[in-house]
Parts: sequence; C-alpha cells; structure tokens
Amino acid sequence: MKLNSIDIEMIGLIHRKNSKDGEIATDELNTNICEVEIFREFSEGLKDIESFSHLHIFYILHKQKGYSLSVLTPWDTEKHGVFSTRSPGRPTPIGYSVVKLLSREDNILKVTNLDAEDGTPVVDIKPYSPAIDAKIFANNGWLDKRKTNFTPRVYEYKTYLEWKKGKEGILTAPHKPDVRIGCPPEFGGEPYYWSPEHLLVASVDVCIMTTFLDKLLKNNCQILSYKSNVVGKAQLVRGVFKFSDITVKPIVKVKTSEEIEKIEKLLNASAKECMVSNSLNIKVKTESVVTK
Repeated sequence: MKLNSIDIEMIGLIHRKNSKDGEIATDELNTNICEVEIFREFSEGLKDIESFSHLHIFYILHKQKGYSLSVLTPWDTEKHGVFSTRSPGRPTPIGYSVVKLLSREDNILKVTNLDAEDGTPVVDIKPYSPAIDAKIFANNGWLDKRKTNFTPRVYEYKTYLEWKKGKEGILTAPHKPDVRIGCPPEFGGEPYYWSPEHLLVASVDVCIMTTFLDKLLKNNCQILSYKSNVVGKAQLVRGVFKFSDITVKPIVKVKTSEEIEKIEKLLNASAKECMVSNSLNIKVKTESVVTK
C-alpha cells in the first residue's frame, strides 16, 4: 500500500464474526470477541505483548469512500473540522482503537472493544500504558462546550462486570477505563479494591458535584476550587447490613465574599436535584463550606 511516497505495511487482518457493514453497536464492542491475525512474517514482533492488558490497534478504514473537511457528528448539531472529530471520513483513512487483550494464541490476538469491521487491514500495534496514555486532566474540547438539550426520555447507563479471582472482578463500561472492584476488607476483600460500598458513596459525591458544575455554567458563575469528601454509614438493621445515611462535605473557594451566598444556594439546589441521591431510599445530607 502506497500513499504518495510513504509505504504503509499491512501486518494483519481483523476478523469479526457475524459482522455487518456499517456502524458497530457499543454493546458489540464490549461483548463481541474479535481476532486480530498478525501475518506470520511479523509474528516475532508480538513477543511479550501478552504482558499488557490493553493495546492500541491501528488499521486502514478500507471501505471508507471520500471525505469532508467539515463534518456533522452524532454529538452536536453544529459542524466541526474533521481533525477535531473521530469521523471515519478522513483524507488518510487511518483508524485506531484501544482494545482489551484477552489472550494471545500464537499469531492471533483475541480482543474486545475493537471498533472495526471484519476484514479490516491492520497496520500497527502499540501497547497501551496508563502512565503514558491516560491524561487525567485532559479536556473534551468542543464536546465540553456544546449545548445539551435533554429531552424527556429514558436514559440507559450500562456497565459490564467480570469475575477474575477470589473476591475480585473488573468493572467496565463503554469508552471508560476499567475499574478493579471487590469486597471491602470488612467482608473479606482487599483494601485496594473499589468496593460497591465505596462506589455507591462516590457516585453520590460525584453526582452532586457535576450537578453543581452544570448550575455554575447556567448561572454564569465561577469558582476558584472545589473539593469534597463523603462519609457513608452502614449498619446492621434487622439482620441486614444497609446504609443509614450519606454525608457529603463540599469545600468551595470563590473570588469575593459577595459570591458566597449565591454559591451556597447553588450547592443546596444541586444536592436536592442530584439524580443518584434522589434514587436512594436513604438520607443524603450536605455540609457545605464556601470560603473566599
């Protein structure tokens, strides 16, 4: 394969069972196992690849015809430059996915999360490294600035769980990093797992913060910093362990003393409108501190 004066070597093929032309559903990305066949002459380059849990797979979008420098995406009603989107219609039709490596059998890699059709030519593979590739403070560009109009409908939030060993599992969701989960130490787990108890209280904490940030944006308010901690109390009630209450303690800094009252009102409103806490049959309270 030759593009201008640059040679691009095809090193393998993607095999996806029951593949249909067109967009691949998110559910299929997470549950359908694909095979990445690396041609024999390149298989030596796979040495030690099984030591990684995730990989970057680069491939040619061989069925893509033509491109536009200004594209409309499913995520916005306005057009954006093709290089600021993930659109498959590109001047050089190269695509890539971060995949989960399940196993290696000689020159065959079995993976999930591969957004490519059956027969797609593979041109490169690189290991995914959280220390190098995961940028915790990276932003979402224009996706963060788009206008979102929520319509009355049912929204679905899907996760996938796989038991690994002992009391440990891996929690996954589309387009999100994996989370190592298990029982808390009180019930025989390890202290470094994210337990369901920690995830529950954290979800309340995060929901209140994100609701508050949305209110700041809509009210043209700004803050200097936001931190919080949350405590969830669980106890035995009629022979069953359950949460009795969750207390969220946001600490917010603002520029001037005049802003304190308004920010406190927005925090209180956020706590009342938090979808997660409104879905729980337990008492959720906030103890906010707003300072200059």
